[in-house]
Amino acid sequence: MTGLIAAEELKKLQKRMNRLMDDMGLTNLESKYLDEMERMQKRMGELMQEVETTEDQQSMIRPLADVSETDDEIIVTMDLPGIDKKDVDIVISDKELTVVAERKTETEIKETNYHKHERTYKKFERTVSLPAGVKTESAVARLADGVLKISIPKEVVTTRKRITID
Repeated sequence: MTGLIAAEELKKLQKRMNRLMDDMGLTNLESKYLDEMERMQKRMGELMQEVETTEDQQSMIRPLADVSETDDEIIVTMDLPGIDKKDVDIVISDKELTVVAERKTETEIKETNYHKHERTYKKFERTVSLPAGVKTESAVARLADGVLKISIPKEVVTTRKRITID
């Protein structure tokens, strides 16, 4: 439900509910509906907080990521459409990989009686847990056609060995 109702509409609804409670005298402690109305007010406050949080995060996109593993390495593939490699920051630790990217666009249209100048800014951010220990210094990243591919060698290459019981 988050993001489906405009924040201004929720604020108006909350004010109307507060006014209704006052008009009906439901703010008195002896009212049998007081508990229910307080729960409704609390939930409205929670909804407002969710909407405000969502509005703050609208400029950030959490890109899709695939993590695959071979015997030798971990491969993370992530969609970053319209991003230039100079605008991507990759940080790897033993347990996780974080990718932060920014896309800034600027458009300008000039005509005889019309002038338009717009800027847009989108931030892509994703942290992925790595399934095994990795050699961070040997990681390699490539960005082509809006797809980021990061290959990270594993710290300890393990091979399977069958053990017989004595």
